[in-house]
Amino acid sequence: MGASPDLTGTIYDIGYQGYTGPRLGRRGAIGAIVGSGLRATFGLGRSGRSKVIPWGTVVLAALPAGVAIGVRVLVGDLLELYSYDNYLWGIGALFPIFVAAQAPELVVNDVRHRVLPLYFSRPISRIDYVVAKLVALSLGLLALTLVPLLLLWLGRILAEDDVVGAIGDEIGAMPAILGNGAMHAVVLASIALAISSLAGRRAYAAGAVLALFLVGSVVSGILQVQGESMANAAPFLNPLAVLDGTREWLFGGSVADAPTSVADVPLPLYGVATIVILGLSWAVLAVRYRGMTT
Repeated sequence: MGASPDLTGTIYDIGYQGYTGPRLGRRGAIGAIVGSGLRATFGLGRSGRSKVIPWGTVVLAALPAGVAIGVRVLVGDLLELYSYDNYLWGIGALFPIFVAAQAPELVVNDVRHRVLPLYFSRPISRIDYVVAKLVALSLGLLALTLVPLLLLWLGRILAEDDVVGAIGDEIGAMPAILGNGAMHAVVLASIALAISSLAGRRAYAAGAVLALFLVGSVVSGILQVQGESMANAAPFLNPLAVLDGTREWLFGGSVADAPTSVADVPLPLYGVATIVILGLSWAVLAVRYRGMTT
């Protein structure tokens, strides 16, 4: 019987070292999810095709503000195309397009590609994950719901000869501008994320989001001309009309062509409807991600 072979080996130090840098913990993890979600919302770091819808809708949302400013410079107060009250209602068709394209990008792929366990292996909870995604989409939506109003506000000031006096005249509108823009962003982001979280593919999620707003708008428009009782119910079938009613309740100023203008219902009901929409959306998200590991 021959001698046993030499089983000795050599250990090579190839340079692996432990991490000795700062550990950011839960707050850092949430911030990273918000940052990556915001980049995904605008297609940053991806192909040019991914940037068409988000940046295109942002440009289209700001375009009426530019036109309104130009008209104001040319003819003064004789013709007012847009006001702080009717601006978001006027560009409302852009909101469903934006959220239908971008909300699925934030949540559907995480489930489909089974990366949620990687998220939850970090020091964050499922609620942290949902809140981070909601914050990311809401911040992205502010480019449509807040930036154009701020441009309109700034343009009105710069169009006047007395800039200091114009600031005094326009500064009172700032709470309504900020509040209305933030409300639209948070509510629309909540609706879109709740629907998208239930879909297995981005195309299904996008279609469901678009269907909600499109069907709601069409049915609301039909009921609006069917008589008083039907007209009173019409705004509550369209999330954008509910938001406009809440804006009117909180900040004043009616919009002539909105369903709320023909509905004879107390304005606080729109606020209640907005809270119900938020509650349902957040409940769907909470239930959907409760106990989810894949």
